[in-house]
Amino acid sequence: MPFLSIWTQPTKTIHYLLEKRSVKLTLLLWFLAAVTNAPTIVPNLLQLFELQAGTALMIAFFISFISMLIGWFINAGIYYGIGRMLGGSGRYDELLWLVPVATLPLIWVAPVNYIVFAITGGHQPNIMLNGSWTPFFAFLIGNLITIGVGIYSIVVTSKGLGIVHRFSAWRGFGVIAIVMLFFFLFITALVFFLLFFVFTPY
Repeated sequence: MPFLSIWTQPTKTIHYLLEKRSVKLTLLLWFLAAVTNAPTIVPNLLQLFELQAGTALMIAFFISFISMLIGWFINAGIYYGIGRMLGGSGRYDELLWLVPVATLPLIWVAPVNYIVFAITGGHQPNIMLNGSWTPFFAFLIGNLITIGVGIYSIVVTSKGLGIVHRFSAWRGFGVIAIVMLFFFLFITALVFFLLFFVFTPY
């Protein structure tokens, strides 16, 4: 089972998924990833709209699932382009089957996310408002666990990029680092643009 072997035999699991090329398994991975991610979006939805936590959770699931399906093809293209720039030889269709591998470790965070959701009620913890440290600590511990698993997911993806592009895992990590840098620069530029637009007098 790739859900277990990703922790003990990541390289073997990557090869298995690349060879299997199962659409059903891939859709299952995205479905489970959306289920895992949904509780993390709920606080933002509750801040923007007057919703019940359960309704916000369902909306968050659909948003996550659709965005992940769209991102699947976009991420594969980005990994293909940057990998080629760094001397890789992977094909786009190979990277399509690699991208979902990153979700395997993160799926295991689902119980943590739903425990935090149950404790906080889907809201951002506010010690002054709630009068309790429990939601805050639950939120903090949940985030620390997610960060730890996320780091391992990056390691697995780096290995996978190395396998597909026929270069080292370190160069695979370089691909991810470049993607993250471009994303950071894009968000920074967007924030500056919005601030300029909002505060510029007409």
